[in-house]
Amino acid sequence: MVTPSSSLPSLRTADIDASSAPAMRALFQQVFGKPMSEDFWRWKYAQGHGIGVWMGDELVAHYGGVGADIVWQGKPARAVQIVDVMVLPTARNAVRSQSPFFVASSEFLQRYIGHERPYLLGFGFPSQRAFDLAAHLKLYAAVGEVCELRVQARAASWRDWRYQWQAVTLQNLPQHSTAIAALALRMQQSLPQAILLRKDAARLQQRYLQHPEHHYQLYLLTERVTGRLQALAVFKQEANRVLLMDLICERSALTEVLQRCALFAQQQWQLPLAAWLSTAYAKPLVSASIRLHSLGIVIPANIWNPGPDPATLQDRWWLMAGDTDFL
Repeated sequence: MVTPSSSLPSLRTADIDASSAPAMRALFQQVFGKPMSEDFWRWKYAQGHGIGVWMGDELVAHYGGVGADIVWQGKPARAVQIVDVMVLPTARNAVRSQSPFFVASSEFLQRYIGHERPYLLGFGFPSQRAFDLAAHLKLYAAVGEVCELRVQARAASWRDWRYQWQAVTLQNLPQHSTAIAALALRMQQSLPQAILLRKDAARLQQRYLQHPEHHYQLYLLTERVTGRLQALAVFKQEANRVLLMDLICERSALTEVLQRCALFAQQQWQLPLAAWLSTAYAKPLVSASIRLHSLGIVIPANIWNPGPDPATLQDRWWLMAGDTDFL
């Protein structure tokens, strides 16, 4: 349904659906310089929403979001990850409320995020420049940052025999779903103040094992004698490193598991390991073998629509590379 914009008569907004997706994907290529396939759009927006802004017959801006189940304050809730925020370069007006960016973003926030809306919270991975623009327009507040950890593999020892790695595939995922759910619950209990995206078998399957373009490798780390599951790790092999996309484990085991992941990456791919993690949770892990590097990524919170006070969200989000839509 197309509605006239209240901000500027020459602009109009409409939901992006299958019929208008080609225009959205063309805008994506113009803005980011790379194509978005139809399969990727369908995969991403299967549980998502997009609002487009048209100037005449031309799509000049887009603001998207993908829904996710979360756990916050020990209770289930819904959040939406902000994605594909883009404006045609020739339509980038000065920072003001009549800009296509403001029209798209304010309408999305008003419709979807906050109390008595489909999603209680919003989050994302904007650059500092993109965040500053939204903050200037009083759309976002900063509630954290995401950084990169670079983990140096230690030398292998006889103690490593106690643990083994087992690959998780589409075929064997169902038989591990109960153990993965129990591990995720242990992680949640070890991080009672954190905002966690729910990582069950369905999420792992959709995000990683059914991705239309990228290849990920999922592994369980178990104690060899007892069979106790210590961690689930998701790896993505890149040209010069392995990126740890996701990690499910108890907080007390995090340093040990990261070191085991780095050793596994060295043995399996002969590459170093890196991981993204919310800075508040990453800082306590820093050591001689785990170094922190800034990414310039701010975690935003909605302040346009009534919702939870940003102060209650400060440094609560637990986010990793796998929580993005683009890695």
